[in-house]
Amino acid sequence: MRDDLAIRLSSVGIKFRLSLNEGQPLKERRLEALRQLLARRQGRDFWALRDINLEVRRGEILGIIGGNGAGKSTLLKIIAGIYPATAGQVEVKGAVAPLIELGAAFNPELTGAENIFFAGSIYRIPRRVIRQNFDRIVDFAGLRRFIHSPVKNYSTGMFMRLAFSLVIFFEPDIVLIDEVFAVGDEVFQQKSFEKILSFRERGATLLLVSHDLNLIQNIATRCLVLSQGKISYDGSPEGAVRHYQELILRGEGLGQEERPREGREKISPGSVATGVGAEAGLEIGAGERFLAADRSRRWGDRQVEITSVTFVDERGEAKRVFAPGDYFEARIGYVSRLPEAAEEPVFGVAINTIYKMLLYGPNTLAGEVRGKVREKGVVRFIIPQLPLFAGDYLFSAAVYDQSLSHAYDHHEMMYHFRVSSPERKEFGCVRLAHHWLLE
Repeated sequence: MRDDLAIRLSSVGIKFRLSLNEGQPLKERRLEALRQLLARRQGRDFWALRDINLEVRRGEILGIIGGNGAGKSTLLKIIAGIYPATAGQVEVKGAVAPLIELGAAFNPELTGAENIFFAGSIYRIPRRVIRQNFDRIVDFAGLRRFIHSPVKNYSTGMFMRLAFSLVIFFEPDIVLIDEVFAVGDEVFQQKSFEKILSFRERGATLLLVSHDLNLIQNIATRCLVLSQGKISYDGSPEGAVRHYQELILRGEGLGQEERPREGREKISPGSVATGVGAEAGLEIGAGERFLAADRSRRWGDRQVEITSVTFVDERGEAKRVFAPGDYFEARIGYVSRLPEAAEEPVFGVAINTIYKMLLYGPNTLAGEVRGKVREKGVVRFIIPQLPLFAGDYLFSAAVYDQSLSHAYDHHEMMYHFRVSSPERKEFGCVRLAHHWLLE
């Protein structure tokens, strides 16, 4: 393997055997299992992954996306050595931290402190290194008061925080991450996210499986799309997200339980953002496609439907990267199907950090608004001077009735923009108007 590579997979595949009689009563299944055993036919073969050829360079951040059952977690487990590959060759160079099945190495009868040393020995970490990092692990997990209590008495959150803290403090060369940012409260999630990003600064290799497409686009340098156990796309994160959304629109790349059923609302190309606002006399550009793959982020009866969200500068040109103090405008295209006598709908937006912390959430009910809602149009949300510091931000757009209790169309954190600055002399997320006095 070349010196610049951390991971190489050559024609890798993994095969599982599926039972053919899961729906049968237990007694019948036992008899059938005996017959199959005698006939040497215990089930049928299922290839979870097949013909995977992959090279990951040192210091690279590789995102992995795809539908449920596409093989994402299985791929990480093969790289971690948890699953042996049925076919092909797996080469891994360096210490691996698998943030996959957190706490699998813990003994519930031991205390938190004892489990740190016990799990460390399973991960082949020298006791000297464990002792050097012990206090940092405990403080990061926030479990100083409970570290000498048996982990069987821990809450699920405490258990996961200790397991997560244990793995990330041993400075691995390769970090395998499988949807672990839901560990603990928001403060712990932010600390965890920052700690993992610090691995990138020292040249570690990161492989990240996530259904959060915004997160993938923000931190990955390259991205795979897995579909039906094979690599469907390998390239830029933006291209990967577009490819994955196209798979969704075509009904591919989804697990069987995710495919639209008869009677359900089906995802169609018309569901993505379009430039209908141009018909209202405003040029809104091509619009940004929302994350159709994540149905939980959108809800409402669509009597007023948001059809596009586009970020623009003062010239009306589409833009996704701004500088602190820039003019910022979000143009929200809509179609209204409300009767003429209905009350005016209320439009609202929200800006969150990438850690999903709400920064601001205004609406047209509380603010002065010019104009009225028509059958088609654009709502313009304008910030003359953007007060945000450098970072990535998630944007929500919504339209409700006057009571704010009935949703017409709500897009929860489905859009992303970035604020970039070459230098930083202040800290935080937002700049507050202020002045200094020395007396």
